[in-house]
Amino acid sequence: MAFKKRLSAKKKSELCLQCGKCCMAMTFSGGEVDDDARDEIHWMELHGLKIDYVIERGKTEYYFTIPQRCGALVEADGKFTCGVYDTRPQMCKDYDGRMEGPFGVADCLWRYESEGRPLPVSGPVRIQPRG
Repeated sequence: MAFKKRLSAKKKSELCLQCGKCCMAMTFSGGEVDDDARDEIHWMELHGLKIDYVIERGKTEYYFTIPQRCGALVEADGKFTCGVYDTRPQMCKDYDGRMEGPFGVADCLWRYESEGRPLPVSGPVRIQPRG
């Protein structure tokens, strides 16, 4: 995918503060789908995990998503911040929600902005209280 414009770090931060969607779940690669994996996938589906399949280099691989929001995500007045921003893991620093496939966020605000599309008018994600 070709992006229309490069986003500054300031603009990315502004957009992230409106969203927080990339911190609402965790997606992992499960590997190649084989007989052993089919049993694991079945178990994951029975436990409510979302499974995505991608064909890469002629092989089907699967990805599973755990619907658990990050414990460090803090919401205040419809804005989001990372409670451990200065010490956040490297994978958080490297993450780009515009990625295609299971690791990306389909409605990432970075994606809208960098593609020159208008931002959605729907409100920010509402976080359910833990309980």
